[in-house]
Amino acid sequence: MKLLPASLLWRTLVVLVAALVLSQATAAWLLHSYVTQPRLRLGVGQFVSHLKTISAALQTMSPQQQEAFIARIVEKEGIRISPVRGSENMRPAADLGAMRLFRDRLHDIFGPETDVYIRTADADEEAREGRPRVLWVKLPAGEREYWIAFPRGRLERDPTAALIEWSVVGLGIALLATFALVWRLNRPLDQLARAAVKLGRGGEPQPIAEEGPTEIRAVARAFNQMKEDLRTNERERATFLAGVSHDLRTPLARLRLDLEMLGDRVDEPTRRAMVADVEDMDAIIDQFIDFSRSEATEPLEAVDLTALARSAAERASRTGLAIRCELATLPLVSVRPLAMQRLLDNLIANAAKHAGGEVLVRTQATPHVVSVAVLDRGPGIEPELAEKLKEPFTRRDDARSGASGAGLGLFIANRVALLHGGRLDLLQRDGGGLEARVTLPT
Repeated sequence: MKLLPASLLWRTLVVLVAALVLSQATAAWLLHSYVTQPRLRLGVGQFVSHLKTISAALQTMSPQQQEAFIARIVEKEGIRISPVRGSENMRPAADLGAMRLFRDRLHDIFGPETDVYIRTADADEEAREGRPRVLWVKLPAGEREYWIAFPRGRLERDPTAALIEWSVVGLGIALLATFALVWRLNRPLDQLARAAVKLGRGGEPQPIAEEGPTEIRAVARAFNQMKEDLRTNERERATFLAGVSHDLRTPLARLRLDLEMLGDRVDEPTRRAMVADVEDMDAIIDQFIDFSRSEATEPLEAVDLTALARSAAERASRTGLAIRCELATLPLVSVRPLAMQRLLDNLIANAAKHAGGEVLVRTQATPHVVSVAVLDRGPGIEPELAEKLKEPFTRRDDARSGASGAGLGLFIANRVALLHGGRLDLLQRDGGGLEARVTLPT
């Protein structure tokens, strides 16, 4: 099982999110160690010193002065001061977080009798929210004791909400930046992939735009140069093959004429064998010419594949081949008509040459694909050789009938099928023989 997704976008997102989470965790630890804790100790120390000042002031004031002082403290600082009557329902506050530090400082300044409390009435609020909003300190002031009530925020502030907001915002920014960056990188890479697939199927893709980062531009430039080099080599090869094939036609025509003029000077079986050899050479030249053609230059058209198969079967039957059709009604498919005719002619000629007997042409339609197949009752082809026989100049004479040829028929048929986004399968036919099936997407 793969731990990382396959696409560049999601892999980049996973790496960035992991790095961001690690970075945020490290930042939170550093913030707690070097900012939050020192500020907490400083704030607690200042507040305890302030309580010491209040205690000293209450000891030296008359009752009238105490009332005015208490009112001023309440008004300016939000701290409530009231005498201890002994009937208050209080209990010690939980010794958690900053409370432990605050309690220790109180003990250092006022002695172990001074503690931090919460009212029993606030227990439900503490259970709901995890901490009370108001804390109480029993503060000695001479012979009397006073309750000092103050909001918990005066003692500590919880940074959790700020850290969560910070992390969410940072993660959102990282995700947006990643999408923008990877989309910018993926667009030329996606164009390059589609152009490479089209080029591999024999098509003529448009040049890739040389834009983006330096490395992407270098890859696009190299692909464009490779495409031009391949096209140059293909044109030179096609020109060479067409020239050789054309030059061979003239001596073959003279040889065929000479054979016809020999008359009775050569016995009939020998003359027929020589004519057959000339016809074989002529057929090989036709295959070379087909091999040198580029089907990608022909425009696409919406074609009825059944009508195309029927036409190919009729052409073959006029040569004396026993051929039968099982044709279904198919939706129109976008193909290059001449290239598809060449494919069907090659498959039918291959079946006639290597199998003999009746040839069956069949069309079928299934969801999203259509297929045309040529079936024969010849010796068939071993499954392990099926892919090899699609290569150019490859023959398997001992598996078929021993007939000669250039070994280009199946290669040309496979090339045309790939050009249309389909495939050619060489399958064992039920009851013996070969089924050459071409499957095309609709």
